[in-house]
Amino acid sequence: MNNLTLTVQNKKITLSFQDHFANLAQMAESLTFGATDNYKKSNLTYVDVPEIVGITGACENVDTLFKVQNNLDIPLFFTQTGQLALEQALQSFPGVFTTIHSGRDEEEEDARHLRQFRLTEEEFDCTLVGMTRKTYDEEKMFEAMLDHIQSSIQAMISRILEDNGSVLEKKYKRNIKKLIEVTKTDFLRISYENAVKLLKKNGFKEVEFGDDLESDHEAKIVELLNEKGGELPVFITKYPQEIKFFNMKVSGEDPRVVLSADLVLPYAGEAVGSAVREHDFKRLNQRLLDSTMFALHTQRGGKYEDFLWYLDIIKNKGTNPHAGYGVGNERVLQFVFGEKDIRHASLFSLLNRQSGDWSKDKYGQGALVRADKKHILLSIGKPRDKKFILPFVKNLIQCQPQYILHATGKTQKFLKQNDINANLVHKISDFDQTPNIAELLKQRLFDIVINTPTRTEIRMGKEFTDGKLIRKGAIQMGSHLITDLEVAGMVLGNLANGKAKERIGG
Repeated sequence: MNNLTLTVQNKKITLSFQDHFANLAQMAESLTFGATDNYKKSNLTYVDVPEIVGITGACENVDTLFKVQNNLDIPLFFTQTGQLALEQALQSFPGVFTTIHSGRDEEEEDARHLRQFRLTEEEFDCTLVGMTRKTYDEEKMFEAMLDHIQSSIQAMISRILEDNGSVLEKKYKRNIKKLIEVTKTDFLRISYENAVKLLKKNGFKEVEFGDDLESDHEAKIVELLNEKGGELPVFITKYPQEIKFFNMKVSGEDPRVVLSADLVLPYAGEAVGSAVREHDFKRLNQRLLDSTMFALHTQRGGKYEDFLWYLDIIKNKGTNPHAGYGVGNERVLQFVFGEKDIRHASLFSLLNRQSGDWSKDKYGQGALVRADKKHILLSIGKPRDKKFILPFVKNLIQCQPQYILHATGKTQKFLKQNDINANLVHKISDFDQTPNIAELLKQRLFDIVINTPTRTEIRMGKEFTDGKLIRKGAIQMGSHLITDLEVAGMVLGNLANGKAKERIGG
């Protein structure tokens, strides 16, 4: 492999790929050991958490979730955070931690964004701070959370310096005195509101309360709060509730903000996201319903019920009031190196340089390894017609499980009563209900549309409007449209026997 040119403390350093990879791997190992030792001293329990999860494995942005294909066609994703799983674990322990592989489906990796990275996470409840549910003080919990974060970061950096300080100093020309100061000094703090005011006075007049801070905003805050030449991390605390995850606790002192904190590191930017969690069920439930994340989830066909397991834990007081955070390991390593480009602090990114797994030359080849799934929409009007089509549908699913069924309300209910799984889709006239047939037709989801007209359609009522629009949309989008019941049965029978494959796009 070619040499790598790093930018360490704004100076160019060139090393061979092999040497830098070895150094980085050893420092990543030291970081892990330092964090683990610190957590064990705090009487926390390590808990493995799942990395293939449902929607509750997402952070705020559900659009960057990696989708995980599976034979059951369940909406599963490569997790972005183990937070809610750790909160589950708090039903059994007062404090837990884990380290996961976190994924972001980014279009590109660049100097600030990785597609996959290591995330170290902790959740702890109020009993570790000497409180009970009755004596709970949210501000005291908030302060304890900041202390836990500082202790964790300092332990990571201390172990790296202990094991690799001479390498950093000699090979990378890193000023480790500044890193030693970080391990012994309290981190700096500023509230989000004061951060906005400070930015306005220093060249960022457009920033307003309620805006999510960008990387250049955060870098400026770190620069302004540190004394000349200092490299202390900065906590930016108490962000507006609208721009943060739904289970962050709204401040009792200032309901505009949540009890959250981001830790911003010199060179690296935001390395830690954290918050006291909401433990009041009614408030938590409303925060979920009002969140952008929930709106996006439901627009894509998700349901409120997808969050019920978590809501029930809080409703039933299965955990004590608690707080937690996640540390981006590569961000800490980037700070330790004083490096400008996070890709140089990522083992995954370096390995990909050699493997080329993310090469755009392979664009579209994923279709070659996907299972051959076919989607059928069933909208059958009369009860007797539903009974007629039932054995053909059963036979198809038994013989050819790669076919996925979608059905309108009454048809879906009928199929469910007969032990056949079909995804519920809403009629076109139910424009405010998702998933809606109109949108799915635009996406060309359906290979076959079986829509049998009823006599009532002649009356030009709602049924007529829906049926006509479904048939029109199917033709426009190139789906195979079947309106005759007997023909539908014959086609489903042929598909079950492996026939008509070429005519249905196989």
